[in-house]
Amino acid sequence: MSRERERLTQVTTQEVTELPIIYQGKSAPAEGVDFTKEMREVPVKREHLAFKTKRELAAHLLQKGVTSKEMLKVLGWTAISMPALAKSVGMKLEKTKKGRVTRYKGIPLDDEETKTRKLKRVPFTVSRLMEFCTKRELVNQTGHDSVEWPLVVLKELIDNSLDACEEAGIAPVITVQVDGDRIAITDNGPGIPASVIDGVLDYSIRVSSREAYVSPTRGAQGNALKTIMPMGYVLDERGEEASSVTLIEAHGVLHRVKFAVDHILQQPKITRIEKASPVTVGTKVTVRLPGEAGYYGHDNLFEFNKTRLIQLATAFTWVNPHLSLRLIWNGHQILDAKATDPNWQKWMPSWPTSAHWYDLSRFRRYMAAHIANRGKTTVREFVTEFAGMSGTAKQKAVLAETESSYMSLHSYFGVRKVKAENIEKLLAAIKRHTKPVRPAALGIIGQNHLFARMEATGGEPKTFKYVRTFGVADGLPRVVEYAFGIHREGLAEDGSGPRRIEISGVNWSPGIRNPFLKLGRAGESLDSVLARVKANTEAPIISMLHVACPRVQYTDRGKSAIIVEGED
Repeated sequence: MSRERERLTQVTTQEVTELPIIYQGKSAPAEGVDFTKEMREVPVKREHLAFKTKRELAAHLLQKGVTSKEMLKVLGWTAISMPALAKSVGMKLEKTKKGRVTRYKGIPLDDEETKTRKLKRVPFTVSRLMEFCTKRELVNQTGHDSVEWPLVVLKELIDNSLDACEEAGIAPVITVQVDGDRIAITDNGPGIPASVIDGVLDYSIRVSSREAYVSPTRGAQGNALKTIMPMGYVLDERGEEASSVTLIEAHGVLHRVKFAVDHILQQPKITRIEKASPVTVGTKVTVRLPGEAGYYGHDNLFEFNKTRLIQLATAFTWVNPHLSLRLIWNGHQILDAKATDPNWQKWMPSWPTSAHWYDLSRFRRYMAAHIANRGKTTVREFVTEFAGMSGTAKQKAVLAETESSYMSLHSYFGVRKVKAENIEKLLAAIKRHTKPVRPAALGIIGQNHLFARMEATGGEPKTFKYVRTFGVADGLPRVVEYAFGIHREGLAEDGSGPRRIEISGVNWSPGIRNPFLKLGRAGESLDSVLARVKANTEAPIISMLHVACPRVQYTDRGKSAIIVEGED
């Protein structure tokens, strides 16, 4: 029995603080108080030994009925407030007095009473727009950790510049300038309209000219600038004062956009100031990414990613024969690549899309986008937007087969309820009266361009190999181009030379990382294939793989990895 008493009386300060007791006129015991001595003479019953904590024991005694003196003896304290004790274990207290003795009995609170004694929570409304203001969400959006955000900014802004130039029929000339923790991308395109900037600053919507449009384009998420502008805010470590500033210059106007957060309303707070700008041709976007100073011995994230930024900028010149690109780093030009074919063309975003590239769900979304954004569009006007449907005879045939002559697209689609059978019928009719797009029409980078880039990179001309394949699957054309060579320094007798140079891209946009995680039926990654043929990362080879396809199966929201199905 002495061992049982000893186990019960070995009370620590932590156990005591688990039971919030209000001492009468005294403060709670300080840490380090030895309660064992006080409880050596306390009578202990065997039933008390079943309880692991004093909270459980006190609740048990209150349910049975106990006097304050009995409770003090068992707990080993000199003073106690029984009402506070009962409240702390979730009970209401009933008192019965017999003579001078007051007995207390604890009654467990029912559900309603429990609710009334709990904290009354205030409902908070948190805007979904705050998702753009957290590192976690931006990592999910981009598919890359914050240390790689300089690479994300470079890729997204060059993609935007290339798209703008191509839609205007201009051979792109792009300059990238890195100065400390800032990067600026300037192009010679038509210049971003102020109305587009208005849409970019509205974080309740996505703005993209290619949303719901199936085409071999560099991207269709419609949120590139939306994810770039909050990056500086997220990296800013000034707490409540955190903010970021993005400069957008076009048409002689500088738009200074400051991104911060309203911590009361819990939503982005964006201010925009317009000033005069010397940029009258094209667009210039300047982004600052603060913080992370001293990262692995580097002054900022741009210095940390310098080698990869140079590689990524160079990779753009590999997959875009019409691109001229300069890279200036802290005032020093380190890349000046001229276009090998300024007149080179690929499938442009402004060209008619092909019905054969749509499944039913995508076609339905494309119809809905027209109805929402183009008002009173007729079925006939909608049909003419598809490749191969410019002829009047074909238009009449489709309208006759679908019984939609002189009908508005909205009525045909369904006003109160979507008419799924109409949508399916229209898609099938357009496909019957048009031919699938040939793979070559998507655009071919070409052997001559890749040979020129291989040689400029240091490849030995005699080792150059080029392979191109065409394919069609489920109406989707595909062009795969692969170039290979050995670096001339790798042919030295001592076997020394640079490590593997690997360029990989999808729809004329290089990947920040190798995006080819699954190739062919075997599902091997490109890295695995190269390693299998002993072309590992230490080998002095130059490898380039590019895939063009109207619909790409990405494995993540950041479009950093894809699956390429087909023959091995």
